[in-house]
Amino acid sequence: MAALSSALRTSVPNRRRRVRHKIQTPAYASFTAESKGAMLDLYEIIDISEEGVAIQCPSPLAADRPLDLCLDLAECPEPIYTSGKVVWSNAAGRAGLHFSDLPPASLFRLREWLFLNAMAGVANSDEPVVAGSLAQPVPPRPNYTDTLAAVTAVQREAEALGADLAAALQLVALRAQSLVRASGAAIALATGDSNFMECRASAGPDAPPVGARLQVGSGFSGECVKTGSLLRCDDTELDSRVDRESCRALGLRSILAAPVLVGGRSVGILEAFSSQPNTFTESDGRVLQRLSETILDALNRAARAESLPELVAEPPVERFAPAPGSVLFASPAEDSKQKESPEKNSSGITLPRSHLILLVISAITIFFVLGLTSAPLIQAKLEKHNPTQLQTVLASSQPPKIDHIPTVETANLDQLKQLAENGDAGAQNSLGLRYATGDGVKQDEPEAVRWLTKAADQGNVSAQSKLGAIYLRGRDIPQDLNLAYFWMVLARASGDETSKVLAPTITARMTRQKATSIELDADRWLRQHEPATKPAAGR
Repeated sequence: MAALSSALRTSVPNRRRRVRHKIQTPAYASFTAESKGAMLDLYEIIDISEEGVAIQCPSPLAADRPLDLCLDLAECPEPIYTSGKVVWSNAAGRAGLHFSDLPPASLFRLREWLFLNAMAGVANSDEPVVAGSLAQPVPPRPNYTDTLAAVTAVQREAEALGADLAAALQLVALRAQSLVRASGAAIALATGDSNFMECRASAGPDAPPVGARLQVGSGFSGECVKTGSLLRCDDTELDSRVDRESCRALGLRSILAAPVLVGGRSVGILEAFSSQPNTFTESDGRVLQRLSETILDALNRAARAESLPELVAEPPVERFAPAPGSVLFASPAEDSKQKESPEKNSSGITLPRSHLILLVISAITIFFVLGLTSAPLIQAKLEKHNPTQLQTVLASSQPPKIDHIPTVETANLDQLKQLAENGDAGAQNSLGLRYATGDGVKQDEPEAVRWLTKAADQGNVSAQSKLGAIYLRGRDIPQDLNLAYFWMVLARASGDETSKVLAPTITARMTRQKATSIELDADRWLRQHEPATKPAAGR
């Protein structure tokens, strides 16, 4: 008995005294804001017990951080307020919180909800977790009916904000990000200029900043606005409607876009973004469409508060004019030139098709005859002007043989490295791009930055543009908006289109004084490197 008692005393106690319940219906947590005017982020609850909760956040939480919590549980008559502390967190943003203060009334409501949740699990024939399994538990995605219940709750939240349009739009953007599990969401509304929309709300690291001026004439988002229909891009690497380079620079792989419609006219757009391909589903599209209706309701509430006319269906208006794509609406402008009718000439005179055919045949015949009669005269003059050169050209149909010298385009990896080490800016840029994308080498972003910086210092515009995108994205290399903007200003000065698109998204995140200081530094750099910049800028 003594030995048995000793063994029991030395065993490791079980830290989890309560069973964690797998979530069967939509459940979310938010951190109570210090002021009523602050917007609350909505985080998905992964599992929950009477003593704690595990939630999914967009970024890791600091350990031991105290938090005031609000639990929104489906079928629970009212939110549950409590306080807790972060006891663990991982790099994927998942965190565990221990309840430190759960009032008796709140504990009673939580126990009731846990019972109903357990019954829902039985009804759903939920499979038990296999003991000893190494696989990480994946939180179930709520079914469409449950998600619609959450969307309805968002609509009520927006209505409670009244005429505060900015707060309502930000609420919808945050909830859209959570409900479709996006890494970013944004809302843009039409401006006085029909070629542009302005970003009015933004949530998540992959969304454009508030205030960004967005061209909507072409590309993926422009198509959504023009057609007034829901669009989904499952992989930006394969979808021709998006600007692949801009999406790569921003780290985007999936996009979902829903128009804000008044009749058949688009007055805004709600978009969700993800850094992973194939993120969004048809159900997610319907969620965004419902939320776009919430945006329209918020616009009309704000209009009524200002005694302005509400947005109602109007006769069809001229669509947005074609324009280059942007960060949010990323795609190069499509060729919109219309083919002229072959039955009309430039003066607008209509001719029968048969007459046009006869005219074309006559013109070809005249030019052919003139060519035959004038060829001997032209050849005689050429021989008289430079007989030696003409004989050299006509003597052989093969180009003169020279020793093969590898170029950046033809060099293999070893030759490219040799060229780069010898100071060739084009080779340094090409090598840097290979390391950045893993093309023929192991992907290594720090090594990519090393070679791209060497090329950029010599004025290589492509390297400057890529460096700006890498520092803006901030993955293996820490994000540095100052360096990102510096290199983009240099590339933009040489006409780089990607930098023209991305630079405004950086200035929106810094003060005007800081942006001006960086622009002055870039201007000094250009003056100091002007002789070296010109020959290298073409690559």
